[in-house]
Amino acid sequence: MCETDRCEMWAWQLSRYDERVHAFVTGERPASFVEAACSHSVPIDKITRSHAGPRCIACLLIVGDHLAEHHRMGAGC
Repeated sequence: MCETDRCEMWAWQLSRYDERVHAFVTGERPASFVEAACSHSVPIDKITRSHAGPRCIACLLIVGDHLAEHHRMGAGC
C-alpha cells in the first residue's frame, strides 16, 4: 500500500456530457453523480463503460503524476 494512502485504482469511462474518457475512482458510487480526477462531475446515468474516445488531458496528467510519485521503484507502493 502507498505511504500516502492515495493508491486508488482508476477506471477510465466515457462521459456523455463532454464525450471524453475520464479517470474515475473505482468503486466510488455516490447516489447520483460521480467525479473524475479532473473534477468533471457527471450524473451516473451519463457514464458509459467504454475506453473508446478521446481522453481527458487533465485526467491523464493527474493520474500520470500520481503514478510517477507513488509507483516508482522503492516508493513503498
